[in-house]
Amino acid sequence: MKLNHERCVHLSHLFVNALEDDDDVEFLRDPNDIRLRVLQVLESELMKEEELEEAIRRKIASHRRDVPEGSAEWDLLFRRYYDEEMKKVKRVRE
Repeated sequence: MKLNHERCVHLSHLFVNALEDDDDVEFLRDPNDIRLRVLQVLESELMKEEELEEAIRRKIASHRRDVPEGSAEWDLLFRRYYDEEMKKVKRVRE
């Protein structure tokens, strides 16, 4: 499911509110500043995800044979390429 800006704002509020309710967490900055940063991170990650999906679509479209989007083969290729890219990202983050 794609998240729009409003859903990201809502999630940032839920996240910070949950932290505010935790007695073990003490904010060193204003909670609104933290919400804004959480929102930036969420939207940045979603943008990366969209760019990755578009790159995978281009990769599938570059195949010699036409593979219609939505077909079982297309879905299989998308998942395989997506998993490969996620493994690369995981290696970089470790």
